[in-house]
Amino acid sequence: MAAITVYGSVLSPFVARVLLAAAYKGLPVELTMPKDGIKSPEFLKLNPFGKIPTIKDGATVLYESSVIVDYLDAKHKKKKLIPAAAKAMGQARLVAAIAAEYVQPAGLKFFRMKRANQNVPADVEAAKTELAKGLDVLEKVISGKKYAAGAAPTLADCFVVPALFFAVHAGALFGLSDVLGGRKKVAAYWERMQKDKVAGKILQGMSDRMKQVLAG
Repeated sequence: MAAITVYGSVLSPFVARVLLAAAYKGLPVELTMPKDGIKSPEFLKLNPFGKIPTIKDGATVLYESSVIVDYLDAKHKKKKLIPAAAKAMGQARLVAAIAAEYVQPAGLKFFRMKRANQNVPADVEAAKTELAKGLDVLEKVISGKKYAAGAAPTLADCFVVPALFFAVHAGALFGLSDVLGGRKKVAAYWERMQKDKVAGKILQGMSDRMKQVLAG
């Protein structure tokens, strides 16, 4: 099977979603950045917005992480990430949505403030409040089993893992040493994912890249 070209950086939580989906499905990928950058004329032919992730799978070019995850799961039938049953599918998508829309944005705010060398108390407190709310809801909807939406990996894990990475690591940059404190299901899930054969490898890549970026 020819490798799927994934344009992007492992540190991007949006790219990480795609890498997780491919890895859980056992699909080979080649992770690369566009030769002349994401705003180059050549890359803009693939993605007119000049954003990552973008994939090239043979003659198929796609962008937007959720679209790519759906595509990979539809094309490759083994190790399905989107449950067939309506209830299970709905639950997996709900968990993914909470992570994507409420947890990840707050974590990314911490990271972006750190990169910009900003430490405005009101902004930090607002991000903390936003993150706490997202994590509280995630604690209610996450499965409590091995994976985010049950006993097997689903698209939920592809969204929750990178969201929690930024919640934990970026939050720590502003003194949040116990970001997940009191949320037993989420904390236990995070511990499992760091040791997970698939997620653990991608999390390590994200961590290594974050250190490089922050070191300048």
